[in-house]
Amino acid sequence: MWTQVESYSLGYNVGSKEFYIYYQLKGQTVSNQLFVDAHTFMALADMFRNEGPVNFNSQGNYFATGAEPVGEGERRR
Repeated sequence: MWTQVESYSLGYNVGSKEFYIYYQLKGQTVSNQLFVDAHTFMALADMFRNEGPVNFNSQGNYFATGAEPVGEGERRR
């Protein structure tokens, strides 16, 4: 089942040296938390910041972006 990611926040715990991501899915009232390594943190941060919409598949337990036309360049801000 696909659900759109409605909001997210990124963090780093200095004491434990852990990267974490909170995300909330559309229709949920609670946030989900992931502890990830630095490489995964950077990849997910890039996806959440620069792509949209971002969706979560609860059956496969993964994130995916919305479809984009082939050859479409990155949006300039």
